[in-house]
Amino acid sequence: MSKIFKNRLEGLSALNRGVRALAKAVITTLGPQGSCVVIKKDRMSPYVTKHGASIAKEVTLTDAFEHTGLKLAKEAALQTEMQVGDGSTTAVVLIDVLFSSGLKGVAVGLDPLEIKQGISLAGDMLDKELSKLAIQADPQEDVLQIATTSANNDALIGRLISEAIATVGIEGVISIKEGTNKETTLKATTDVSLNAGYVSPYFITHPETMEVVYENASILLCNQTLSCLNQAFIHFLDQTFQTSKNPLIIFAEDFDPQLLSILIVNKLKGGLPLCAIKAPGCGNQRKAILEDMAILTGATVVGDLLGISLEEGHPDILGFVGKIVITQNTTRLSEGKGSPERREQRIEYLRRAIVHSSSEMATEDLEKRLARFVGGMAQIHLGAATENEYREKKICLESALKATKAAFKEGCLPGGGTALARAASVVKIPEQLPAGVMFGCKCMLQSAEAPLRILARNAGKVPDAVVATVLEHADPYFGYNCVNDTFENLISAGVLDPLSVIKYILKHSISISCLLLTSSFFIVDSSKELQDPPFPETSHPDDLQQ
Repeated sequence: MSKIFKNRLEGLSALNRGVRALAKAVITTLGPQGSCVVIKKDRMSPYVTKHGASIAKEVTLTDAFEHTGLKLAKEAALQTEMQVGDGSTTAVVLIDVLFSSGLKGVAVGLDPLEIKQGISLAGDMLDKELSKLAIQADPQEDVLQIATTSANNDALIGRLISEAIATVGIEGVISIKEGTNKETTLKATTDVSLNAGYVSPYFITHPETMEVVYENASILLCNQTLSCLNQAFIHFLDQTFQTSKNPLIIFAEDFDPQLLSILIVNKLKGGLPLCAIKAPGCGNQRKAILEDMAILTGATVVGDLLGISLEEGHPDILGFVGKIVITQNTTRLSEGKGSPERREQRIEYLRRAIVHSSSEMATEDLEKRLARFVGGMAQIHLGAATENEYREKKICLESALKATKAAFKEGCLPGGGTALARAASVVKIPEQLPAGVMFGCKCMLQSAEAPLRILARNAGKVPDAVVATVLEHADPYFGYNCVNDTFENLISAGVLDPLSVIKYILKHSISISCLLLTSSFFIVDSSKELQDPPFPETSHPDDLQQ
């Protein structure tokens, strides 16, 4: 594979064409009046979508340099989607217009580093204005509007998210499962739920539902494997049988087959009602879950790894719950008798851990643990007539759910592209800046209008007229509602965007655009070099669809 080299203007020109190709592929989907894109992959049925991130993933180019520009913009857009669940299309629009505008300055000899400085300076000022413009969302009143807007104005998805959050809270866990028919349903519970069930069906108390159901049950939590050779455990069982008539639920790392047989025989012969459950997770994850369970139920975790052994065991180490329902794969418990003070301490600890988590997987695990304390868990069983419909609904639901949660954590802005345009209109650029810095500031502020212009064009309106009407109004929340084709207060109309989504879009767009503009030499692997024009092509938000 040969190496191909390009100098600054030739390389930037090629990268710009790649970014613009990506923008042309996704901008027609932006907003409620946006259109769909048909995607056909090898050996797969074609499907229709208007989800920007899904479209971006499929766009490729044959020219190595153009594809490099496309890929860099794509990664920035997908990163935005991954972190806040929305905004990939808007990110592509902003990257394209900002990079193209900055490239004009490079082409006439302005210092790229000064242009970068100006873009970053104006970006920081925009960020501050967005924070001033934001309002705190009301979980009781705004969730339906935010969810519906984030779901491309799909009323059904907005309602499902709204109902799920109303049941389990904004910190509850909401998962999406494939439905068994065309109907979409919601199942929610505020009980503490675990992905672990009974180790043997002989513990079942309700054969008609294949469940183990007990009230006023004692809970034993063991972070170790239990066996008949563990005399401390056998002694503890004898002591418990003599002093308590409450059902006993035993969570352990595992159970020796011989011990399990003894427990089953005890149950079948009418001894102490009990059930054995393998504790979910492994290693540190299992330890953390057991510690959470201890706080919820008032139990003490025993096991060599935790420094407390069964030899020290006493009935006081048991926890208690008002009711427990166990199936083959799940456990639900309610009315845990844990200390309220310890619960609050654990909640604060988990919230801090989520904020400082650097891994998406770790964050998801922490959110599930937090949900056991503050809310509950809900499952949306998504029904669809075809595989294509299911795929599109699932992507839309996942994105809207993530964006809705983000809105309640950091606040909301008027939607419809209004927030960035409004913030840019009030930013004051310092005087007597170097030419390149001043140019970069103007590029950033002009580019901030691009999302509103694209939304207007997709709705069949004249972008200049829409922008002028919005910015002439004194109300900072006044904007264009594409759904109703009206100009109104977007906050009152429920057209809202999460603050964090817009800020991430701004951050990633500035980052990748400045990275590209300050590059001076380009190297790629390719067997063929295509000829580039001597000067870069540039784009404007109003001509992207031409």
